[in-house]
Amino acid sequence: MQLFFRKFGNTGNNIIILHGLYGCSDNWTSIAKSLSRENQVFVADLRNHGRSPHSDEHSYEAMCGDLAEFIQHNGIEKPVIIGYSMGGRCAALLARQYPDLLSKVVIVDISPFDCENQEAISAFHKNILSALMRINTNEISSRHEAAAKLSETVADIQLQNFLLKNLYRTSKGGFLWRFNLPALLNNVNNIMCGSLEKSEKHTVQTPALFVVGTKSNHVVSSDIKIITNVFSDLEIASIHEAGHRLHVEQQEKFVAFIQKFING
Repeated sequence: MQLFFRKFGNTGNNIIILHGLYGCSDNWTSIAKSLSRENQVFVADLRNHGRSPHSDEHSYEAMCGDLAEFIQHNGIEKPVIIGYSMGGRCAALLARQYPDLLSKVVIVDISPFDCENQEAISAFHKNILSALMRINTNEISSRHEAAAKLSETVADIQLQNFLLKNLYRTSKGGFLWRFNLPALLNNVNNIMCGSLEKSEKHTVQTPALFVVGTKSNHVVSSDIKIITNVFSDLEIASIHEAGHRLHVEQQEKFVAFIQKFING
C-alpha cells in the first residue's frame, strides 16, 4: 500500500498529518504550510481516500500497517503523528502498536473508543455514502449537477462542498470519485468503532496531546476519564468556540497548540 503524500519543509521535527473520513491531504495544505516553517511535514492520503490506492479492506489495523510501512519506507525518523477524527483513531492505535516508530502523537477532536450512539452515527454515514453512490458519474456533466443530486439527501451546504471536493474530472472529460465508496460503505461500522479498548490501563506511553473543540460532541467528559486512564503521558487542550472542524475554524490557535506541544 504505497500511500500518496505531500511534503512541506525540509528541516526540524518530522510531522505526519492524517486526515479524517472523506478527507485527503489537500484539506491540510494550509496547516502543513504553517507547521513547515519549523518542521518537515508529510501529509498522507489514507487508503481508499485521495490519490492513495483502493482496497476492499478498511480497518484501523490495516491503516496502521500502511502507516508503519510508510514511515519505514520513507525513512521518516521519530515523527510526530497528528491525526484528525478517523485519522486520530489511527494515530492512537499506531502509538500503541508501534511506539518505537513515533516521538509524539496529537489526536484531534475524536475519542479513540467506542461511543454510546455508535449505531446512529453509523447510520448517518451510511446515508451519506449511499447518497454519493446514487450519483451516477457517467450521467453528470458538471459539478453543479452532482451538487443538486447530493442535496436531495445532504442539506448541509458545507458538508456538500466538502464531499464534492472528492469529485474530479478525468482526462476524457467525465467525472470520477477519488475515494472508494463501496469499500467505505461496506466498512462503515469498522470506521465508527473505536481503535482502542476502554479497559486498557496506561497502554499508550507515547507523549500525547488531545485537542478538542468546546462546541464539538466528538469527545465527551466520560471519554476524558478513560483517555486519562489509557494514556500515561497526556496533555489536553481545548479550543473555545470551535466545533469538530476546529483546525479550520480556529487555525492559528490550533497550530500554536501543536507547535507548543512539539517544542515542549
